[in-house]
Amino acid sequence: MIEIKQAPDGNFVVKSSVSDFCACMGYCEIKIKHYLKGIKPPETQITIDGVKSHEKEEVYEKEHFTFEPVTPEALGDLTKDIEFAREGLFTRFLRELWFEDERVSFLLYGRADKVMRSNGTLIVEDSKFPATKHKYQNKFEPFDNQKLQTLLYLNSSFSETSSLEEDECFEVCCEKKAWIINIKDKVTLESIKIFQGYQTREAEDFLNEKIHRFALLALGKAEPEHHNNSKKCRSCRFEECEDYL
Repeated sequence: MIEIKQAPDGNFVVKSSVSDFCACMGYCEIKIKHYLKGIKPPETQITIDGVKSHEKEEVYEKEHFTFEPVTPEALGDLTKDIEFAREGLFTRFLRELWFEDERVSFLLYGRADKVMRSNGTLIVEDSKFPATKHKYQNKFEPFDNQKLQTLLYLNSSFSETSSLEEDECFEVCCEKKAWIINIKDKVTLESIKIFQGYQTREAEDFLNEKIHRFALLALGKAEPEHHNNSKKCRSCRFEECEDYL
């Protein structure tokens, strides 16, 4: 869901899950008004299967690998490679935005599939289990919502608890940041296609632009733009949406 609260000082706090943010800014901006009302579409079989596949990955890793606890000293030592257990870290992305004299605190929370640091590079890997494989055969870049998700995780602080209190969060020191989006078969868990890249200035600008626009849309300072894609509407599942094509 998306929540908007007014702080005692009169400024606003905008809070959202990473998945809802990416659904709005990487798929359809009109979703924002539904999420603000507390309306979410029903789960599809694709979503249910995806959750099951993620659970299978987590179980497989627990059965075959053991991870040493990561100490505060190791977090700050760029010479040490570190790796966290799959789905072992919750993420907290906080940004202060200004619109003229109005300050907006922007908070996104989520849970990363895989976080590690190798040779000084912070790496976030996200697994996707599509219902059909053919749409990825000729793609050379991931979908916007997929890339947004990994970029948000890369720029978040982390916590081993879901409370995400600021004093419980930590940073992973790094020299560079890289993302991996691993498209997998939902049954065998084998990779179908892997997209990967470093966080560039262009990627940072892309993320910042989406964050700024999301805040404007959530606060009613801008109007959402329709994608004018009937296929997206059919997949969206908000059947009572007045903008449904």
